Amino acid sequence: MFDRNVNAQVYVNQVLADVVPFMQNNFPHGDGTLQQDGARPHTARVTQQFLAQHNINVLEWAGISPDMSPLEHLWDELKRRVYARAQPTTNANQLREAVSEEWENIPQQLISNLVRSMRRRCISLINANGGYTHY
Repeated sequence: MFDRNVNAQVYVNQVLADVVPFMQNNFPHGDGTLQQDGARPHTARVTQQFLAQHNINVLEWAGISPDMSPLEHLWDELKRRVYARAQPTTNANQLREAVSEEWENIPQQLISNLVRSMRRRCISLINANGGYTHY
């Protein structure tokens, strides 16, 4: 969790720095593809240079298709769970605790279902010529 806004340098240093060893260990032949959306830290020159230097392939992203990201759906689930808690959070520390607790409570099956739905989502996106889909 970040205590501040994430700019490109923070994204590179605190997120992608951990992604590189994961990609290298799991895709030693360079055949893995990183999925990220069009957020500014993801598309910034420093980010693109970092990814290129480490030979990380990035999935081309359709700008109007947030429904393509399983992570966006996971964030939605997490947000619903935090808002549905009996005791609303009243400060940043309580919010951090609630998010951590609810993250741990998300069933692995939900995450697996989101990942498995990617083929169907990609087909829908292609059929919609990169436009909005119903997912």
